[in-house]
Amino acid sequence: MKKQFIIALTTLLTGLGTAQKIDLDRVFVPHQYRDLPSTPLDSTWRTYNVRVEVPSTISNAMSASSIEERVNLQGWKKVYGGGHAQFTVNFDDLMFDGQKIDQRKEETKNKEGVVTSTRYYYWSIVNYSIGATYSAKDWQSNVLINRSTISNNTTKMEWKSPEFSSYSEAERYFSNNRQAISNKLVKEHMESWLNSLNYSINDKYGFPVSTDQTSLWTTDSKKHPENEAWVANMAKMKASIAKVTANGIDAATRAELMSSIEYMTGVRAKYIADEKSDRKLRYAADYNNAVLYTILDMPDKAIESCNALIANEYDTKDGEKMIEKLHKIKELMAKNNKVGRHYSIDSSKFNTPN
Repeated sequence: MKKQFIIALTTLLTGLGTAQKIDLDRVFVPHQYRDLPSTPLDSTWRTYNVRVEVPSTISNAMSASSIEERVNLQGWKKVYGGGHAQFTVNFDDLMFDGQKIDQRKEETKNKEGVVTSTRYYYWSIVNYSIGATYSAKDWQSNVLINRSTISNNTTKMEWKSPEFSSYSEAERYFSNNRQAISNKLVKEHMESWLNSLNYSINDKYGFPVSTDQTSLWTTDSKKHPENEAWVANMAKMKASIAKVTANGIDAATRAELMSSIEYMTGVRAKYIADEKSDRKLRYAADYNNAVLYTILDMPDKAIESCNALIANEYDTKDGEKMIEKLHKIKELMAKNNKVGRHYSIDSSKFNTPN
């Protein structure tokens, strides 16, 4: 009887030893890939040109040619006329609308709280607006984009002058500096206008290099028997992901990532109990594998890992969100007839239409 009790106690203690608490920490690793266009054009069309039309209120601050240089369709070759895709950017005059003078009062008081002096400060306020649109056609004059808005000329913005000690100074400041103020406003807004334009055309047709802060799960439980191996594998994973570029994944890096997947798969097969610590480890293993398969351009395998994550019922929302994202990736790859998002582009080889 005593012997049976010792055996039972030993079994219990062993079970407690393997059921150590496990803590998970999220880590972020940058992952580079090539974004794919949402509205792909003919795959043989890979040259483009840009024409910018600007009035004097714009050109005095920034020339049409300098704006043209800032419009870039990534993954394509820019030419100066006769491209497969031909973009036209139009800016309207910067329009000022009315002027009013505002003021504030500044009082000085003594220790008793009695006002001993009063000063007034004045400044000028002027509303302004500007319209900017872009359009695109192909080399056969077919419309691709029909006047899409960059900046709406019905949107009123506000300019304020510095403060002055007299009403007349505030009133004269705008008229005396109208051109300089116009130039300054154009330069202030041009960055956001060009960012908006470049984002729009690259989303539709471009192949820009993108970087995501990919999240992974690591362990922080030194007493858990898997902690040391997990942390070591995490270090290898991070180093391998850092070597992935939008231009491709070399064979050695691919093998390293597959090795990490094999380790995670082994972990989920090893910790099969229904207790919370085992479920957390399986969740982290499935999550990490889904991320690695995504990086390796294997979305179907990533979805399998997400489904396992959901079935584990530790955090189903993560799996559902990842599946939604993976279906979008698959849709983009199918639209573009691509099997992955990591490949090089040599735009120097692209030629204009015959």
